Amino acid sequence: MKRSNYMIVPMLAGGVLLMWGLALSSEGIHTPEPGMATATLSLEEAIGKAKAKFPGQVLETELENEEGKAVYEIEIASTTGVVTEIKVDAQSGELLSSEIDDDDTEQEKSDKKEMD
Repeated sequence: MKRSNYMIVPMLAGGVLLMWGLALSSEGIHTPEPGMATATLSLEEAIGKAKAKFPGQVLETELENEEGKAVYEIEIASTTGVVTEIKVDAQSGELLSSEIDDDDTEQEKSDKKEMD
């Protein structure tokens, strides 16, 4: 009789752990945000459009949802070291905006001063 009790406790503990694991894994399932499903332009095409106007090395890319619209955000460093953030419409391929990333250039300036 005692032997069966020893078997029940590990089985119950295993069941609880299994259910807990399943509950945690279901939290990782997300449905796409509205507007994100409309991204018909590939990342490579978006980078090509951005680099046509802002040549350089791609540092970072991200697909974002801005006001229900899928937008690629692409950071490109020019040959002079200026980092530009370009936003490309993920459906039409239109360049929406571009701005020089001041945070990176200020950090680079302070790094250069420290090295001198």
